[in-house]
Amino acid sequence: MIRSAWKKRAVLHAVVGLLLLVPAGPSAGGEMLSYEEIVGEALGYSSRLKVKKEEVFISEANYRQSLSTLYPTLALNGRLERFNNLTRQDSIGTINGGVVGGLQDEWRSSVFVLGEYTLSNWYKKRYESGYYERLTEVSLYETESEKKKIVLEITDVYGSITEGSIRLGYLGRMISKMKESVALRAEAHREGEISYEDLLRAEVQVVDMEKERTEVLRQFKENLTRLTLYTGVEYGEDVELQRLIGDAEVSNRFDPERLEQTPEYRAKKKEVEASRERGRAARNNLLPDVGVYGRYDFYGRNPEFYDAMKDTDKNSWNAGVYISIPLFDGGLRKWERERATREIRRQEESLRVLKEEKRRDSTGLLVKLQELDRTIGQYRKLLERYEKLVGIASGATALGGRSRAELLESEKEALAIERDMEVYVNQRAVAVKKYLLETDFASAMGDLDGNGTHRN
Repeated sequence: MIRSAWKKRAVLHAVVGLLLLVPAGPSAGGEMLSYEEIVGEALGYSSRLKVKKEEVFISEANYRQSLSTLYPTLALNGRLERFNNLTRQDSIGTINGGVVGGLQDEWRSSVFVLGEYTLSNWYKKRYESGYYERLTEVSLYETESEKKKIVLEITDVYGSITEGSIRLGYLGRMISKMKESVALRAEAHREGEISYEDLLRAEVQVVDMEKERTEVLRQFKENLTRLTLYTGVEYGEDVELQRLIGDAEVSNRFDPERLEQTPEYRAKKKEVEASRERGRAARNNLLPDVGVYGRYDFYGRNPEFYDAMKDTDKNSWNAGVYISIPLFDGGLRKWERERATREIRRQEESLRVLKEEKRRDSTGLLVKLQELDRTIGQYRKLLERYEKLVGIASGATALGGRSRAELLESEKEALAIERDMEVYVNQRAVAVKKYLLETDFASAMGDLDGNGTHRN
């Protein structure tokens, strides 16, 4: 009876071994996508980025509009009116040189060309134009900042998907080994070699891992849906994403000067400069308005409508210089200047706050990278020891000192350690990408050129 049990077990081992040797078929319709391709698709599809680009055009239009105040103006004006004398007096009555009575009813036409150039705009509106120019630059950097946010979000989603893929792959292998172990234990139980409790424990482990795989698969699908929202592309469950490479060298010391190269800092710095330009404009607004002008008049009058326009002749021309000195405006200019001064202080404080936030975020990412390196090192040492244990268990199994089921459980434990280590390696790769985006955005985005990001 014992010999029969050994024969059955040997046959079962042979069948399981053949099944394990059969290569797995390729996933039907599976795509292999890279991080760079996903980022390119997301940046090309993002409505948020398109909104920011339109804001740049709006800021550019405001700046061009403000420049118009530095140029002279030229206007052609005309009037055609009907005059009816109500007094019917014989003599001609005038007020300030204008006829108000004594004439017959008639049509009057007038045309004049007026040219004007406000010289004071050079020390008033010029700084206001500088304010809008700085705002245009702010919009450009805010567009870069929005691009950075999108790439950071994509990096998180991409990392979650690759982590889910890692977990699913290892769980599949672990479940396969545990199912084989359950089959062997079931045979041993039928032969009376182990108790039913031991068999149930093994079955519970399989059910528990299948439950875990179901949860991981749910999260994997949710992350694919999130990725679709960013790229507009539908992804199947069989999609394959290339693993992120996290072997980039990262300095152990954080360089504070790199903060000044981030798009967020540059945008805020331009806002400070814009506020200063507006402060200068508010200060100079207390100065007088000075300008030059010239006017050329044509005038015609006749009882007949057509003749009044036909007989329009040169009447006068004049040119001059004007100056307007504000004496009292209810405090309008004073409080405009006060508001501009407070705005400058607010923007300067906001710049300091942003710098501290960026330093804290970057330092936090650097600390996280250091801890991940330490954890991965510990897992490598642990995995080496588990591999030695599996080797010992394999030798003992070959000599008959340990069952095949026990060897499979040891291999499953080693796979669990390897899975956790790979998950941490993937997390480090994500952290490296985010750290480079935070501390060296231009270089990080430069590495993505030619993969779709050049479209933006």
